[in-house]
Formats: sequence, C-alpha cells, structure tokens
Amino acid sequence: MHPSTLISRIESTAPPQLAASWDKCGVQIASAASEVKTLCVALDPSAETVRQAVDHEADFLLCHHPLSLSPRLPSRLDDFHEVLRLTLGTSLWLYSAHTSLDANPDGPVNWLGRALRMQDMRILEVTRRETPVVVRLTDPAVQEKVRDFGGNLARRDGHMEEYLLWPDESAAFKARLEPGSSFQEIALAAPIREYGFGCIGTLPVALAWDEFAAHLSALGLPLSRMVGQAPQSVIRVAYCPGSGAELGPAAFAGGADVYLTGDVKYHQAQAVQDLGLTIDVGHFCLEETMMRIWSEGLDRDLSPEGVRVVFLSGRNPFV
Repeated sequence: MHPSTLISRIESTAPPQLAASWDKCGVQIASAASEVKTLCVALDPSAETVRQAVDHEADFLLCHHPLSLSPRLPSRLDDFHEVLRLTLGTSLWLYSAHTSLDANPDGPVNWLGRALRMQDMRILEVTRRETPVVVRLTDPAVQEKVRDFGGNLARRDGHMEEYLLWPDESAAFKARLEPGSSFQEIALAAPIREYGFGCIGTLPVALAWDEFAAHLSALGLPLSRMVGQAPQSVIRVAYCPGSGAELGPAAFAGGADVYLTGDVKYHQAQAVQDLGLTIDVGHFCLEETMMRIWSEGLDRDLSPEGVRVVFLSGRNPFV
C-alpha cells in the first residue's frame, strides 16, 4: 500500500481538521519508502517503541502522541535524537494521530463507553460542529461523473439528483465535476455532527458502586487514586482519556456520578472533590487500550490488502 493511501485511511478515523490548534498531528518524520507492507501501532513514539518497530521491519509507525509539540534540534544524545537516527536510518514513516483521534466520538476514543454499553452518549466539550450541503444535479452527463458517490444520493426525481455531502466529502465530490459544470448547492442547518473531547452517557442499568468498580477493574483500569466520595450507585458516567482533569466540572454539571480521566493535579482535585467521584486512572491506561483497539480495526481493514499490522504494547511509567 502506498503511504499516501494509508495516511488517507488513518485520517478517515482521525481527521486533521479535528486537531487542537496547539497540537502537532500528522506526519512527524517522512520517508522515501513508497510501499507499506508492515504497519506498527503504538501509544508513544519512544526510542523503545521505534526499536521494536525496526525489529518488526515496519515501514510505517502510527502513534497517538506526537514526537514533539515544538520545533527542536537534535542537539543532545537523548531519546529524540535516537528516534530520529532509527527512523531516518531505516526509512521508517512516523505519524501521530493525537487530538485528531481524541475528538472523533465515532472512533476508538470511546471504547470505554462501548465496553460499558453506555447509552445517550454525548461530548463533554464540543470543539467543532458540521452541517452538510445538498448538491443538486440535473445534467445526466454531470451525474455520470459522480457515480462513485451513490451512497450520498439522497433523492432522485426524474432527471434531477440530490446528493447529501458532509464537509469532508464535498471537496472530493466537486473535484469530479468539470469546470463550468452546472449544479446547485444548498446549505442545510441539520443534521449536525459534533466533535470534541470527553464523553458522558448512561449505563443500561444502575449498578452498585462495588459492581461498577469491579467492571472497571476487569477492563484493566486502576482505582487507587480517587477524589471525592464513592456513590452508593452509578448510572451516569463520564470520561476523558489522557489528560482531562479540566473537564471534571462539565462532567458533574452533566449529572455524572463518576468521572474517569488522568493527570489530575492537586488544585484540579480540590475543584471537584465535592462534586462527585473522580477516578484518576492515569494518562496511560485508557489511551493504551484505545490504540490497541484501533490497531485491531486497522488489521481487519488492511490485512486483506496485504498490509501486516502489529500492535506494540507500551509501558506505563508509573507502574
């Protein structure tokens, strides 16, 4: 598979336009390699991870975290220098899907909600809203140019066809049309797609605290660092993988009994200690499982096309 094709597949799940303004998603290190036979997936682009990818003879390494959030020179013999040496020396692509992945509620970021069979799931902090357009075509010759978009066909009436297109589809659709082609575009106010960080939802049935805690433990989530009092029962749950302590107030304002996240600091804990139970499961656990689940999905999609997908387990520095 060509690297550009693989990147398009990755970005269908982690669209670059969803990334936070401060983030550095996308290609971290480019390569002259023009074919991807082995894709490795991991949480962190550490030197240890890159060594494992090289051992697997990987052509492409997909990580969640970026190599760096600010430009820097390899002026010290550190992990950054070693990652550059290994990737450039073996023609290994390095790509980061960070907040671009975090902000897509339909992606693997919401694995916990699915594992808990949560209902009525919604985003805690909406950062982007999108609405579609309807493109109306009346010329049969023009309609033939967009037959590949049959799944977007919303209505046909005689010689008139209407296509429902979201922003990520509109540009590709219009690119099929020849310059000067006649079409009518109608902006819609609904439906609306929302993207952003964190999730809140409702369990299928209320669970006693001990039972809910047992579910979390079975999913590999530690319960040793908690802020506030455990409720007698749990029905409304919120979470934000990674570092999401700042969303605690929004979680409890939305009725959460329990909020799970990582990297909770002292003053952030003070701000929410009387609002409900916050469980700091650490930065690692939720995101490591997220990347493993994404890796499994990529394997299902790409293995029929000849791409071997290997998940590289990370190492929690706090264990």
